[in-house]
Amino acid sequence: MGSSGGRPFDQLRDRGLAASKSRGQNFLRDPSLSLKIARLIMAEKPEGASVLEIGPGLGAITRPLIGLGANVTAVELDRGLANALSAWAEAQGGALRVVLGDVLGMDPAGLGEPGRAIVAGNLPYNISSRLLFWFLENFLGSKGVFMLQKELAARLASAPGGRDYGRLTVGLAPWYSVSAAFDVGPGAFQPRPKVTSTVVVLRPRPDPPTMAPKELSAFTLLCFHSRRKTIFNNLAPAYGKERTQGILAGLGIAPGARPETLSPSQYVAMAKAFGTP
Repeated sequence: MGSSGGRPFDQLRDRGLAASKSRGQNFLRDPSLSLKIARLIMAEKPEGASVLEIGPGLGAITRPLIGLGANVTAVELDRGLANALSAWAEAQGGALRVVLGDVLGMDPAGLGEPGRAIVAGNLPYNISSRLLFWFLENFLGSKGVFMLQKELAARLASAPGGRDYGRLTVGLAPWYSVSAAFDVGPGAFQPRPKVTSTVVVLRPRPDPPTMAPKELSAFTLLCFHSRRKTIFNNLAPAYGKERTQGILAGLGIAPGARPETLSPSQYVAMAKAFGTP
């Protein structure tokens, strides 16, 4: 998630490394901003909770987290960055564990306890949605603090009917309240991205639905198959016309409704009523 002080390019050069465009590596260069994010992660921390950081990079957030007393598991895909952070971790008395690999392919059981571990990361733009669904399915009940592209952050908390509203909104809303903490401009990074980022906080809701997030995710994949089609036309091929019409009528949902006009609670009710196709 960036650098810990000084110019990131200098730190990379000193280690014989370079920023990878294919992995979306943009390193934070402002120590005060790094500390601000670390404090946001640690706010409201349950006693004994650990932090799972996705993509620590040069340790911009990792280092102030350790300074604030956190126990951190940092998962880094880049071997060179992981080795550099591991060398620093040796002097931290066990407060930092660096794990090399792709978090999407790991067994989450070894990374932290759902509902206890706080999950954080400066998520690469090209896989942000996948990582958010991974968080939802594997760390349900955990607080999340993520830096995202501003446009994606807007989608997380958008209301039904808007163009930003979609599967990701519906997938998160039943289990999490989403708040945008602050924006981070391109100048805060090196190399400089072309977009503005937003730091968002995901807080577990006190009254989540009883169904699994993966069930709702699979169902909404059908519902949003084509945003130009009605909810009936998206669901009928999988469930049959008569059954689809009957269930929608029983839930008071117009068959001609567009997917983006229905609320998260309506999607939860539909997913329970329709079940697995």
